[in-house]
Amino acid sequence: MGTIVQKYGPIYGEVVNGTVQGRPNGSVYVPLSNIISLTLDEELRYLKYSDATHLRICNSSGVQVPSGGGGKIVAVSQDLASNIQCQVYSDAELTTLAAYSNYTAGLFNTQYRTVANPVEGLTDEQPLYIRCQLMNNGVPVATSEVIEVTMVVPA
Repeated sequence: MGTIVQKYGPIYGEVVNGTVQGRPNGSVYVPLSNIISLTLDEELRYLKYSDATHLRICNSSGVQVPSGGGGKIVAVSQDLASNIQCQVYSDAELTTLAAYSNYTAGLFNTQYRTVANPVEGLTDEQPLYIRCQLMNNGVPVATSEVIEVTMVVPA
């Protein structure tokens, strides 16, 4: 008597070709890991105060980035409720937070030009460090690379 080998289809909840078996009305792709990346054009690695509540990406002369330009944040999350926090630090060890902005869930492929909630007293030519974190219930689950920028205080 021979052995019959039969392949079973996907199990409920198993990811197959980017879809999840068993989810009603189609499915939602669940990535294998949380990922976040941050890019910033080389000539736009400068920040300046645009007002008391925002730092704005600019060039070395302090000219602000036009709409749709500047930096780009791309994130992939395993949880649809995750959000992104963009952080600016005044030290290379990333211990002193100088500014931060929160982006709501769903804005995972976004251009950005400003960072909110800056501290006062940032000085001309001061090095600053930007990174973004994918947050889930206030806990970072993925962190981007750190990009060094320079503070500009236009004359």
